[in-house]
Amino acid sequence: MQKKLYKVMTILVSCTVLFFLLVAGSLGYSTYQRFTKNELKSAAKLVAAGNNKPSEMADILERSVEYDVRVTFIDAQGNVKYDSEADPAKMENHSDREEFKEAMANDEGEFTRFSKTLGYTTYYYAIKYDGGVLRFSTDKENLAGVFLAVIPMLVVFAGGIIFITTIISIKLSESMIKPINSLVKQLDLRNENIGQFETPYEELEPIIKNADVLMGRIHKNMNKIKAEREKISLITENMVEGMILLDEDMTVLSVNKSALKILGNSFDPTEHTKIDHMTNDQQIIGLLEEAKESGAAKGIITEKSRFYRTFANKVYSENTLDFGIIIFFVDVTEEIQSEQIRRDFSANVSHELKTPLTTIKGFGELLENGIFTKEEDVKKYGGMIYRESERLLYLINDIIRLSQIEEQEHVLNDKIDLLKTAHDVEEILRHKADNREVTMTIEGEPVQIYGNQSYITELFLNLMDNAIKYNHEGGSLKVTVGIEDGKAVAVFSDTGIGISDEHQSRIFERFYRVDKSRSKKIGGTGLGLSIVKHIVAYHSGEISLESELEKGTTITVKLPFNEPETQQAEETAVTE
Repeated sequence: MQKKLYKVMTILVSCTVLFFLLVAGSLGYSTYQRFTKNELKSAAKLVAAGNNKPSEMADILERSVEYDVRVTFIDAQGNVKYDSEADPAKMENHSDREEFKEAMANDEGEFTRFSKTLGYTTYYYAIKYDGGVLRFSTDKENLAGVFLAVIPMLVVFAGGIIFITTIISIKLSESMIKPINSLVKQLDLRNENIGQFETPYEELEPIIKNADVLMGRIHKNMNKIKAEREKISLITENMVEGMILLDEDMTVLSVNKSALKILGNSFDPTEHTKIDHMTNDQQIIGLLEEAKESGAAKGIITEKSRFYRTFANKVYSENTLDFGIIIFFVDVTEEIQSEQIRRDFSANVSHELKTPLTTIKGFGELLENGIFTKEEDVKKYGGMIYRESERLLYLINDIIRLSQIEEQEHVLNDKIDLLKTAHDVEEILRHKADNREVTMTIEGEPVQIYGNQSYITELFLNLMDNAIKYNHEGGSLKVTVGIEDGKAVAVFSDTGIGISDEHQSRIFERFYRVDKSRSKKIGGTGLGLSIVKHIVAYHSGEISLESELEKGTTITVKLPFNEPETQQAEETAVTE
């Protein structure tokens, strides 16, 4: 704006000066011309009054005036008798000339015309003299030449005026623009110093007052929008669910951390990334296309061995027809796995219950029909019915026990000595270990924790019983109790048959057996290690397994010391 204002002012001043020069020059030239004509008349009358010869008159005028004067004498018949610049004999008769006729009639005359003889526009002044006419003339070009001598001075004067006015216009434009620039800075949205602007121009004060009010409202709304945006950003960034916002061209507008973690990608909002550049999962692309056509779509996708229930919805702008698509990813891995476990559990329970019930039913039907009459047959098959019933009872008890642990019906308020618990279980399993010639060793230091004594005893019982059942005859079992990394630790090491790598990740699943024929032969229900895992989880502990085929297995259980729940409740009540 300042450059434009400066340019306009400079052009305006220059045009004004040029116009002034043209007008002044024109007026000056007209005045000079008029003055010259009067001067020529006076000089002509003066030299004519002295009765000088025409040739002498020319010399006198040459010395008297600054411009060339031509002197011509014409007799009464119009013949040229003398001319100071041309040969009279070669000149035509001048009786028809206006200045000649006027001078003969009125004693003097004047006229301006183009001279065919000299090729110039000439001013003529004639007076009656000595029976004829004495004519004086001068060319306008001569007059102009005298006037043009002063033009350089006028040009220098005009240049000086333009230079001075240019400097003045620069300073003036700066002084005019300065408050406007200050106002522009004041109107910068990043400027929070509202109401502190002053201007030397009172015409700008209403604008400034309105601008201050407007800027105050804008800053207030911007702060409100910023707070809302930060609140929304805080919510979306800390959402467990993944969220992606797209425009109608499938350009990613926003992605939260959970979505980036799910897709395993990075995002830069300045790059205008398309969704197909962020992920090539055809399930996601398909849901987006479906949402774009029908307005909404949902499905379950799989990413990195995890399951996500995905919702894609088309959203419209409030005041326009523009739309976008928002995607939500909800992790349902545990839900799907739990559902799968429930299905497997139902199938396994049905299978495990069906076998002993079928046996019991078959032998009971035989006994009912009197097919077995011999005492030894009745005793034999009655014993089989008893063992199957006992197996069925064990299975039902394990299922009930597992349900109780999952429902967490008991509190962790028992003070448990892990080393003593290991010795107590050793006494319980002593007979079974002796029958299989398995040597049991208990070592370590007394370690006390708070938990559920019944569950911990069952944990030791299951792990030590498995170590005996799946051991070689003449093998060994060593239980070590101690403290490691601030936690109570119990390590169960045996020299048994071991577990192959392919089975180790599933050994704690319900009803999972490495060798089903061997498990059934020695009476396992397939729930022992699953119960152990749940007991450890109930006590907020950790369990790990190391095993090698035919070399043995080591199971390590780490349990926190905890505080009794009754004591925690009392402390909470006192605090409140």
